[in-house]
Amino acid sequence: MFRKLHLKMTLFCTAVTGGILILMALTGLRVFESLLGKNDTASYEKTVSSVLAYLDGQNILDYDTINRIADNNFYTISVYDRGTVYSRHHSPKEEALMETACETALEKYNFDIQTPPKPGAIITTLNFSLELDDVSYLITLAPLTRKYGTVCIVIAYQCSQLNQQIWLLRFSMLAIIVIACLLLFLFARIFSARILKPVEESRKKQIQFTAAASHELRSPLAVILSSAETLKAADAGEKDSLYEVIASEGRRMSRLIDDMLSLTAADNQVWPMHPVQVPMDTMLLDLYEAYLPIIHEKGIDSTIELPEDSLPCTVCDRLRMEQVLCILLDNAISYTTRGGRITLGIMQENRTLKIWIANTGPSIPDEQKEQIFDRFFRADTSRKDKQHFGLGLSIAREIMHLHKGKIWVEDSPLGGPVFCLRLPCQPQ
Repeated sequence: MFRKLHLKMTLFCTAVTGGILILMALTGLRVFESLLGKNDTASYEKTVSSVLAYLDGQNILDYDTINRIADNNFYTISVYDRGTVYSRHHSPKEEALMETACETALEKYNFDIQTPPKPGAIITTLNFSLELDDVSYLITLAPLTRKYGTVCIVIAYQCSQLNQQIWLLRFSMLAIIVIACLLLFLFARIFSARILKPVEESRKKQIQFTAAASHELRSPLAVILSSAETLKAADAGEKDSLYEVIASEGRRMSRLIDDMLSLTAADNQVWPMHPVQVPMDTMLLDLYEAYLPIIHEKGIDSTIELPEDSLPCTVCDRLRMEQVLCILLDNAISYTTRGGRITLGIMQENRTLKIWIANTGPSIPDEQKEQIFDRFFRADTSRKDKQHFGLGLSIAREIMHLHKGKIWVEDSPLGGPVFCLRLPCQPQ
């Protein structure tokens, strides 16, 4: 499913972005071609003006000078004087060009070079374009008044240089578009893969979560069904114990469902929060005193480390933060053996409060320090404690995330893990 979605997103992004790029490239190409055409026309007009200005001031025609003014590779120039043609080394192709230009001028524009206007008449210069043998030309016919009469200058400019520039520009733009589309395809493929990666991981986690939740729910449900079946044939003395088993497993299922609903609310960002100012050192001390009977009952030593000066308050949901601390304390008591030690502490670091709960239970390997916050993860898979489902630390992490805080685990110098919390606090 994700492979098909990845391919569709890649093709869609490439098509949309590539289409915009092609549209912009074609628009730019049209503008560049127009500019090239205007520059070429301006250069042609400037050259024609230079040739006519030179001829107008000369009594004797000098084709060497004319060829220096006009590039001989692209210009063909002839002078018509009362039926006589003066030109320099015209090839048959150029002669045919001149003949066609004169015929076109006469047929379309009624401009006859054989009978030029007489002196004193209104003389105009004729400019038009001509297509001959799939080659474009710009043609100029210009009468020049001399002492003995009027002569006509015919100038033909071959636009092959402009066409070469235009086609070179088109091929260059095509190559750029192809390369750009390939790069866009690669970028879209990589970018869409990065976008889909967390979605795919989230889906895998949901599948794992569903499978793990089903497994966890199956165990107490099986005990309840088995006890209910046994209850039918049990005598009066056994019924009380069976009722207690059913009630205990029902409460266990209720806790598991509550935990799963809490995580679902956190995932959907609908977990209600009621932030108030809370003195964290006082709350930590109250919880420590509340857990002292349980700690002493298990034969565990405990200490709490509080700073001499009062600490600033932090804005948080008091019940949620108590839930986090209770989760950590329950885990510490559960994993600490008789004769071990649990240490609670709090201190201020810059604009944050750091809280830690250390115990002398089994250490957590480095490769599991992040995994222990995953849902239904147990560092010790051999433990069969029915009070823990592997969701407590996941809930604690979600609560800390909602408070813009952090939770992590370190190694204690005396052995065992140290769970640390960091919360932003208000300056005093």
